[in-house]
Amino acid sequence: MKCIIGIFAALLLVTACNGNKCEPSPEANETAEEPVPLDTVTTDTLAGSEDVEPPVAADGLFDDFVYGFMKNRKFQTERIKFPLTNRTDGQNRPITRKEWTFDPLYAKNDTYTMIFNSEKAMSSEKDTAVNHVIVEWIHLDRKRVKQYVFNKERGKWMLTALERHALEKNRNSDFYTFYRHFATDTEYQQRHIRNPFTFKTYDYDNFQQIEGLLDVDQWPDYRPDLPHGTITNICYGHSDTGSDTRILIISSLSGGMNCNLTFRKDSGEWMLVKMEN
Repeated sequence: MKCIIGIFAALLLVTACNGNKCEPSPEANETAEEPVPLDTVTTDTLAGSEDVEPPVAADGLFDDFVYGFMKNRKFQTERIKFPLTNRTDGQNRPITRKEWTFDPLYAKNDTYTMIFNSEKAMSSEKDTAVNHVIVEWIHLDRKRVKQYVFNKERGKWMLTALERHALEKNRNSDFYTFYRHFATDTEYQQRHIRNPFTFKTYDYDNFQQIEGLLDVDQWPDYRPDLPHGTITNICYGHSDTGSDTRILIISSLSGGMNCNLTFRKDSGEWMLVKMEN
């Protein structure tokens, strides 16, 4: 079936993406496969990190807090509960304040990803009532997950634990395993896209939202650069991962790029059903 948007096709080509839930897992700052491996971070690579002052309302939204946490050494150290719980496959090797080295998390990445199990869950990012957040590094190739566990204690966000475990132990392992294959195998990709799939974009020149259906054969023309190897996830609150929906958001820290890919399980298999930018 060929479902072509027609007069909007040229516009869609211009506005398509250009670029590019969670469980609490033997080095304190291990983040292999990241653009700037933390084991090799130097003072020069983090120059200016202490110049960024946390916003006054840093303990309202987690996003405001974590920006300062990733950019300011002094603030980061103040917001870690030492000795920090540091579990690898269930074994705890606590980290003292003296042993801790500055960790920029995903601040050095061009893009980061988040995964939600519904459109409603996406609103939790702006919910000041959220008091528990897990930031994940999912090392897809190594099949390992590292988590930073944050809790709001006495009104202040604190890093309270590091957890590392095998990918198969994560409640989102089913989707992560699927996505690893989807992001790296074009033939597998084509077989896991609903035909037709929904495409939605926004025309900033005419201030209009455009939505239509595209044939699976048109996917390569609109496909974003899918992060692979290592991806991130930010889990707001205690999310239920039993949903048959996953919304993968690919964003830049600058806010200049945002692409949403919606996947749903169909007869036991994950399928891409919608792309939005």
